[in-house]
Amino acid sequence: MNYSDSSEDTPPLPLRVDQLELRREEIYTTYRSFSHFLKNDCTSELETIDHQPLDLTSWAFVDPESRKGPVCFDKNVTLAGHSFGGCTVLSILSSNPPPEYLHIPITHALILDPWLEPLPLPGPFPISQTAAELVVLSTPVAGPNVPPLDKTQDGRDSRLPQILVINSETFTLWKDHYARLESVIKAWEPEGRRILTLVASKHEAFSDFPCLPAIRSSASQTLMNVFSKLSIAFLDGDLEEALKSTSTRKMEIEIVGMRKDGKPKRKLIGNVGDVIVS
Repeated sequence: MNYSDSSEDTPPLPLRVDQLELRREEIYTTYRSFSHFLKNDCTSELETIDHQPLDLTSWAFVDPESRKGPVCFDKNVTLAGHSFGGCTVLSILSSNPPPEYLHIPITHALILDPWLEPLPLPGPFPISQTAAELVVLSTPVAGPNVPPLDKTQDGRDSRLPQILVINSETFTLWKDHYARLESVIKAWEPEGRRILTLVASKHEAFSDFPCLPAIRSSASQTLMNVFSKLSIAFLDGDLEEALKSTSTRKMEIEIVGMRKDGKPKRKLIGNVGDVIVS
């Protein structure tokens, strides 16, 4: 691929924009293939690593009474992603699927340290996942293809997936990026309390790498425990209850020195694993 530096139509980070399109395609392809697999659809082509025959019985079995299989794939789907994966989740939630795919029935999105740079400005904006024709909800609209607005008690549009963002301290201290994140998430969660920041955490804290035996520390284990607890509570609908038993604090920033570029070095005040709710 060759991008001209002088083109006014060239999007920011064009290679990443193309990568985002590829990631979106991968998500839709994977979901469709897995759905076919669970329905024992002959169009699914799967191959095991050891090239042994694959017994589909336990996966595709449908109970004759409930008419349900072992995996629910056609409702209550959760998308989760870290960094560029978080960017991919927001992209899927804010745009129509490719023409050859149906929309994914997403009810929850768990987004960890999302990187927003490849996403279009302004936006991204929510898109209704339940309309007969998917509609971007950037502004209040009305018409035959737009389902009636249905607000929940906390002011959310019930047509939209629930979102929780868990940020590292590093990404929250990224001023411009964090300001944009707040604006983006407010479109889905107008009452707030859906961006959490883990004090003393870095971008890689959400992976299991810092918890490997050779390099594991008490801090990395604490952060993993808090992150896991809040993630599971969100998916179970018990986030507010979980926060009551979690050490939370307001956001306070202190200057702890100077960076090499001459700008002040900042950090969040608090203990490892404290949670800032915004």
